[in-house]
Amino acid sequence: MDAAARYPVEWIDRFQLAGGDWLTLRPVLPQDDALERAFVAQGLTSQSRYLRFQVGLSELPEALTQAFTHIDYHDHFALVAESFAGGQQTQLGDARFVRVGGAPEVAEFGIAVADAWHGLGIGRRLLCLLAAAARAQGVTQLYGDVLRGNAPMLALAQASGFAVQRHPDDARLVRVQRALAAPMTPELIADCA
Repeated sequence: MDAAARYPVEWIDRFQLAGGDWLTLRPVLPQDDALERAFVAQGLTSQSRYLRFQVGLSELPEALTQAFTHIDYHDHFALVAESFAGGQQTQLGDARFVRVGGAPEVAEFGIAVADAWHGLGIGRRLLCLLAAAARAQGVTQLYGDVLRGNAPMLALAQASGFAVQRHPDDARLVRVQRALAAPMTPELIADCA
């Protein structure tokens, strides 16, 4: 993380799931290395890891862990979803965008939710908050490249206003893309509920 980067506290969100569990969504920190690695290795099944990273891996390599947690909050912005159930901090989700080089108003996003927590609205909340943060920072086009067989991600994207399009370079993928409306502020987080 750049020493001049300010931690964006305005994107911290706390919400309650229908079952009563409280979750915190917040921007990632450099000290989240161990949480991020445990999330990928233990929170995601091998199938979920493949759907998210589009390659087979059993854990997050050290270089990728560093890249995921040591960010500048502008060109690379990331949120984690976490639970403190039983007094233990556990990462349940990860959503991030990275600006496309040469086109600062365009960013690619990626998202994953721990398998045991699917279907509870965590992915929808993460994606909504991520889109709001992207737009607040000047991103006007948000897109993701999704494996054709990733039905849950495609359903989430479509429910969140993303159009599904043919991928320009890879027949295994589809591109989900959304134009982001006028700048959103943290006060609009309520729209993510």
